[in-house]
Amino acid sequence: MRTWLPVVLIVASGCTAPLGLESDASLTVVPYTLLPGGRVVVELRLNGQGPFRFAVDTAATGSFLTERARTTLGLPLIPDLTTTVYGAIATGEFPLVEVDRIELGSEVWPAARLIALPSDTSATATLDGVLGADFLRRYSIGLTAADRALRLYDPATIGARAHRGWSEVALTPRIVGRSLEPLHFVEISVEGRSVPALFDLGAGVNVLNPAASEALRLEPILISRRGEFSDAVGSEPVVATLGTQDLRTGSVAWRNETFLIEDLAIFSLLAGEGEPLAILGSGLFTQRDCIIDFARERLLIRWSMSETD
Repeated sequence: MRTWLPVVLIVASGCTAPLGLESDASLTVVPYTLLPGGRVVVELRLNGQGPFRFAVDTAATGSFLTERARTTLGLPLIPDLTTTVYGAIATGEFPLVEVDRIELGSEVWPAARLIALPSDTSATATLDGVLGADFLRRYSIGLTAADRALRLYDPATIGARAHRGWSEVALTPRIVGRSLEPLHFVEISVEGRSVPALFDLGAGVNVLNPAASEALRLEPILISRRGEFSDAVGSEPVVATLGTQDLRTGSVAWRNETFLIEDLAIFSLLAGEGEPLAILGSGLFTQRDCIIDFARERLLIRWSMSETD
């Protein structure tokens, strides 16, 4: 079993109609697929070539291109320029590359500088790159579960729409290290106890650090046949899991979710020693329609028919 985790680069409405995603004022609409590990993947064109497969990652403050894709495009590395990548598991120093034109549907990112990552890890073996917050934060991002479509909006469009039928969850931005882009955190409740969590669309799974597992006072299950989880920098074995019957983000309830329990290297960067922290992966946010509204620091999640709270 392989589970993929994120790479984190430390580098009021006047409308009365309910917000809808099916026929709306999106700038572009593209289909997405889900990898076996749960990550959201879209297809891009780079310098007029492609398609190239990129994961969508809200916890990567920079975007990445694999060495395999860089070679295919014939792009040189930028001389004497590197950046530090803090992964969930390990840290590394990597060069940068410039792509003249990146196209996602009809949206264009010109003169984009991406981090060049190796292609020989489990996390990058089936990908050509990662779209990080340096691109995503220009928009509000909509995900619809039924048709598996990703929509890019002008942030002003979302702010001008009513939100009847949607639950609003606050996103708390925080600059970590020397990054120019913030990471975003939400407050979650697990079996009635609160834990802060990193909002990470690039993670295929939910994760708790040991302090969070202890704070929740739930008994983890040790794994006898260990798998591994990977990011673009390294991998390590899965040790234990924890099952939850009631997980909540704001007024939205998620039932029977599972967390991995691991003392990942990234936790020491994101939280102080002994402080509980979780990572919320994409599995939650591809179950229902949602909008990531970076400009207003919130998530909008469509209520399910059975929502009672």
